[in-house]
Amino acid sequence: MEDKKTKIMKLLIEIPYNYLVIKFFDLDSDKLLDEKIDVLTKLKNGKTTAEIKNFYDILEKYPKDKNNMWD
Repeated sequence: MEDKKTKIMKLLIEIPYNYLVIKFFDLDSDKLLDEKIDVLTKLKNGKTTAEIKNFYDILEKYPKDKNNMWD
């Protein structure tokens, strides 16, 4: 698990700036590590968020209730 978290930290440094990742990515979470590595690798390789079907799945802090989304 530590190896995966280290890889995620390295990928976060290497990806182009992405507001959603900065704001809603949970660095402390042990969930979805493989999915996070996959999505971050795709971002690093130039894919857009629209091209990554599970992009929003890794944003664990992203509001799930759309009524309170911007509070």
